[in-house]
This record gives sequence, structure tokens and C-alpha cells, in this order.
Amino acid sequence: MTVEARLPTLRGYRDRDWHVADRRVAIGSSTGRLGRTVAAVGDGLDVTKAEDRPSGASAPLDRLFWVAVAVSLIVSTLVVVPGIHGHAILPALDLVLDTIAAVVCIALTALAWARFRERQVVAAASHAAAFMALSVAYGVAVLVSVQHAANLNDLAVPDDVQVLVFAVARFAAAVLFIIAGLATRRPSRGWSPIWILVAPTIAVLLAALVGRWFDPPPDVLQILTFTDQTGLPQITPFGATLHVVTAVLFFAGAYVSRTLWHTGLAVIDGWIAVGLVFAGFAELLWTLYPSAHPGQVSIADLLRLVCSVCLLAGQADAFRASQRELRTANVELERLRDVEVERAAMEERTRLARELHDGLAQDLWLAKLRTGELLSIEGLSVEARRAAESAVAAIDVGLGDAREAVAALRSSAHSDSGFCNLIRRAVEDHGDRFGLRVEFTFEGDHTPRIAPRTQAEILRIVQEALANVARHADATMVGVRLAVKNGRISLRVADNGRGFDVASVGSESYGLASMRERTALIGGRVRIASKPETGTLIIMTAPFERSAPLLGSEQG
Repeated sequence: MTVEARLPTLRGYRDRDWHVADRRVAIGSSTGRLGRTVAAVGDGLDVTKAEDRPSGASAPLDRLFWVAVAVSLIVSTLVVVPGIHGHAILPALDLVLDTIAAVVCIALTALAWARFRERQVVAAASHAAAFMALSVAYGVAVLVSVQHAANLNDLAVPDDVQVLVFAVARFAAAVLFIIAGLATRRPSRGWSPIWILVAPTIAVLLAALVGRWFDPPPDVLQILTFTDQTGLPQITPFGATLHVVTAVLFFAGAYVSRTLWHTGLAVIDGWIAVGLVFAGFAELLWTLYPSAHPGQVSIADLLRLVCSVCLLAGQADAFRASQRELRTANVELERLRDVEVERAAMEERTRLARELHDGLAQDLWLAKLRTGELLSIEGLSVEARRAAESAVAAIDVGLGDAREAVAALRSSAHSDSGFCNLIRRAVEDHGDRFGLRVEFTFEGDHTPRIAPRTQAEILRIVQEALANVARHADATMVGVRLAVKNGRISLRVADNGRGFDVASVGSESYGLASMRERTALIGGRVRIASKPETGTLIIMTAPFERSAPLLGSEQG
């Protein structure tokens, strides 16, 4: 190829699009998506969008929600049946249920408040306040049960304080659950709403103090009366209104939480919706059949216990969802780290390719032109002409090496074209340059997930093997076979050249040593088989990604 024909080819590398800017934009976009993912996980949200979530992902909670509605309706219907009032005097069981509920609510308070402190989610602060108010109410109930446990006759005496405290606590909890549902979309950094945690608890404690100081409480705060001839408690208009409003608020909270769950936010919203269904029906049942005696267990108490268990399960499920999303974010971080390393290497190779093209390659072209001018001088001695021709031949070799180096350094910038196409282009380009008959065959997957480092090293191995054929083999044909399947890459380079004795060469050949070193870097094996006058066969195998200790090479 003439100087005029090869010079535009080499200069073409300067004008090609290196794709660095496009790759940087793609990485920046991926980093932005990861940032939003990590932020969402930090806020305690299930970052899987509703449209991206598998179709059956919300089905279990949806079924559980309707099961809760059906069970609550059935229980409410049974209580309306004459003869079934849903109450039993079981002091020990009442104490156990109140104690379990108090412990569960305390645990829920701690978990929700920790979630707020760690992730600054406003909704978690409202949840913690609701659970704390209920914890205080159940604590008062436990104290009342323990106080009356010594004398069974006290069980016949109604306790207005306990009724008032529970009414205030449940009303406050219902309001807070609605606030939490409305505030789920509002994560607030650096906000410490201690007041929202303390205010409902203070209201519950004030209700307890008012009940103790004014025994019975003032008429305006009376929840129950005992004016009926049967002696059974009758709910007052104020009490009925308060409990029905509380039930409506619980149902509204369930609706808001379920809507939020279906929009793809926190998984805990689905569990809260289930729990609040039980809480709402418990309020309605208590309104129909109120109880005011310590040691009395009702179906409403059992529904409230189920509500507490659902809320505890929701906290646990939310924690597991956060862990899953954090693992996903970690995997994405690992992937972006690899991409960032690849981008940095690509930019560095691009810079080196430009410097090599604009520096060494241009200097070699200038040296060749000057040497050509020297050869054109009349009267040049034979020795000088022979030396000049040798210099031109050496410069041609250097230019070929520079061209190969530029092509190798550029390969990562065009990795989007596919690993197979990179190897094919390198093989065909070599055949065009040296006038060899080349045959390239490919077998396997055209879109494998091969590590960028592995792709670069295999490309250099192919170029080194072809360069050895051009320099030493005196071959007329070379075949390259690439196979990519089952997680491994197999490469075969064979020529019909004069061959050589592998044992006699040993480590003296820089080209062979370079192939062995590059193969070892990617955790593969290389075998070089050759004999004089029989050609040379190079077989290399390597995994898609470097995961095993460095493997040695074989000769044969």
C-alpha cells in the first residue's frame, strides 16, 4: 500500500467519533436512577414502581385485605344473633391479651420511631405516635387488671377510667394513621416532630388523670351509663359518636393506606390497611356491645389483637422489603462501578490513541518521507541506499505496529458494536494490510455479557497472534475461530506457515510471552502447538469474567 493510500487511513482515526461523550451521558443517567433508588430505600419505600412490579406482587395482601373484611363482617353478624353477645369474664386471659397488646405496641413504637430517625419519613413519626398512645392505654389496662386481680368482687365494679382512656387513645391513633397515610409522600430531612409523638400520649395520660380525679368523670365525658334496669352498660350519645367516628376514621385510614400500597409505595401501607379493617370493626362491635368491667374479654378485644399482629407483621415485611431493595441497590452500585472503571479506561485509551496517532505515528510518517527523499538523491552509494531501504522497511513495521496499537486502544470506544464484530474487524483488517487470505468463523451467542477487561485482552491476543503470522510464519492463509457459549470463550488461530519448535523458543519470544500473560490475567488457558513446516495452532479458552485463580499456560 502506498504512502498516499495509507496516510488518509491513519488520519481517519483522528476524525472518528470516539463515543466517550455518549457513554458518559449513559453512565450519568444510570447513576441518577441509582441515586433515586437509594434515596427511596432510605425513605423506607418500596422503590419498585406500580407499573414495574410483577402483576402478582400485591395479590397476597389484596387477598388478605378482603379476607379481613369478610371475617370482620361474619363476626359482626354473629354478634347480632340473639343469645350471642361476644363477652366472657376471663380475668387471666384479659390480662394476657392486654399485656401482649402493650408489648406489641411498644415494639411497634420503637420500630416506627427508629425508622423515622434513620430515614426521616414523616409517616413513620405518625405511626410511632399512634402506637405510643395505644401502648399507654394498654399499660393503664394492665395496671387496672393487676389492681383488681386480688379481689374478684372488684371485677363487678365498672372502671370508667379504662373506658375513657381507650376511647381517647383509639381516636388519636385513628387520626394519626390518616395523617401518616397523607404524609407518606413527604419525606422531610432534618425534621424532628417530637411534639407529634408526645401530644397524643399526653392526651391519653390527661384522660387517665381526669378519670382518677373525677370519679366518675364529668357527664360531658361519660362514655357509658348504667341507668338500665338490667345493670348492663349503655353507651351515651357522646360515647357512641366518639366510637363511630373512630371506626370511620379507621376505615378511612385503611382506604388511604390501601390506595398508597397500590400506587407502589411502602409495603407497610398494605399491612396497615388490613390491620385498620379489624380495628374499625372492633370499634363498631364495642359500640353495639360495650364493656366496662375489668377482666372482661370481648370479640372486639380479639379483633384489636389481630390488628396489632397485622401491624407488627407489616413492620417486619417493610424491613425485609428495605433489605431487598438495599441488596438490589448494592448490585447496581457494583455494576455502575464496573461501568465507571470501563469508562475511565476508555477515556484513557482514547487519549493515548490520540497521542500515539498525533505523536509517534506522525513522526514515523515524517521519517519515512525524509528517507524517501534520501533514496531519490542521485549518486547515492550502494551501502547508503541499502541502509535507507532497511530504514524504510523498519519504519513501515513501526507504522503497522502504531496502527495496530491505535486500533486496539480504540476498541473499547466501539464496544457497542459487539465483541464478535470487534474480532472480525481486526482479522479482516489484518488480511487487507498484509495480503493474507483470512477466514473468520463465529459460534455461539452474539450478545454475551463478557467483562470489558476480558474483551480487551482477547482482542490484543488475536492481534498479537496475527502479527506473529505476518512477521515470522511466511503464511498465505490464516483462520480464526471464535466460540462464545456456556459462559466460556474459545479462540483458535491457525496458519499454514513454516512453523517453529515451541520448546526451543521458550520465553525468548516476547509475542508468545505476552499472549500467555494476557490469558492469565483473565483467568484462562492458552496452548501453542507448532512444528517446523507444519504451521502453528494457538488455542485459548477463558471465562466471561475473571473469577478463578490465575491459570497457567500449556504448550504442545
